[in-house]
Amino acid sequence: MTKEKFLTLRWNNILTLGFGLIMLAYVGFVISTSALSDVIAFIGLVLIGAVY
Repeated sequence: MTKEKFLTLRWNNILTLGFGLIMLAYVGFVISTSALSDVIAFIGLVLIGAVY
C-alpha cells in the first residue's frame, strides 16, 4: 500500500461525505432534542468542526 493509492479524489470524496454526514446527524440531534445543554452542544460542534 502506497500513500498515492489513498490520496485520490475518490477517497477524498468518501471521507468528506462520511464526516459531513456525521456532522449533519449531530446537528439534527442537537436541534431536534433538548437532551444536551446549550454549552455542551456548542462544545461538541466546536470539537467536530476542529477535527473536520
